[in-house]
Amino acid sequence: MKDIATKSTTQYILDKYDLYPKKKYGQNFLIDPHVVEKIVRCSSVNEKCAVIEVGPGIGALTQVLARYAGYVRSYEIDTRFKGVYEEFLNQENIEIVFEDFLKVNLEDLMTLKDKYEKVILVANLPYYITTQIIEKVLTESKVIDEIVVMVQKEVALKYTSDYKSPLMYMIEDMGKIEYMFTVSQNVFIPAPHIDSAILKITINKEANLDLYKVLNSAFKQRRKTIYNNLKQEYQNALDVLNENQIDQKLRCEQLTLEDYQAITKSLYKHTI
Repeated sequence: MKDIATKSTTQYILDKYDLYPKKKYGQNFLIDPHVVEKIVRCSSVNEKCAVIEVGPGIGALTQVLARYAGYVRSYEIDTRFKGVYEEFLNQENIEIVFEDFLKVNLEDLMTLKDKYEKVILVANLPYYITTQIIEKVLTESKVIDEIVVMVQKEVALKYTSDYKSPLMYMIEDMGKIEYMFTVSQNVFIPAPHIDSAILKITINKEANLDLYKVLNSAFKQRRKTIYNNLKQEYQNALDVLNENQIDQKLRCEQLTLEDYQAITKSLYKHTI
């Protein structure tokens, strides 16, 4: 079977099935098999793993993932690719689900843990849903152990810098995030205007949803103090800040993860 991730095969597919990339889905098709291999190899994917892929497009990455993983379930919103999958991805260990991943109930993935040692999410994400996808996996899934995503390079640099947000604190609490490598804009059809990058998020524990509520309250308005933000949601905000010796005049991004963990513990004593 020919590699989908070559210029000639990609062009063959686009011509045969009368396809074109849709801007609204952020579609750019990979045409470098070495980059695809590198993406898979920087993950922990092996035959004992199940892979959840989001947005497979014409299946360049799906094809290679299936060579390494025990099982690949790909969620695609664009039904135009059905014929491509029947021709190139007709394998026993590949399942294509035509559904918007953002609407998927991730509890349905629990059964994968009975059969596979790890569940890994792999995705080539358009900018407009990058945060939503990562947030959904972190806060809704109890089975995904690792996230490997392609995002715009500027987003990857931001996420691995000192930038603070509720999502960044949650990643710090649950595991770690790594910038793996840069992907040139020249390995896509059509070529995007900027380079991309691969991010890897390792998840070591389940989400503390109380912590996430506190973080979202704290960051409601970045320019306000931590106290002014928290008091809108929690009547005892000042007492809790004083109890944990946290200056009420600090901005949300000036607090450490440990500060937020302490605040959460004080606010939700009944659940800790």
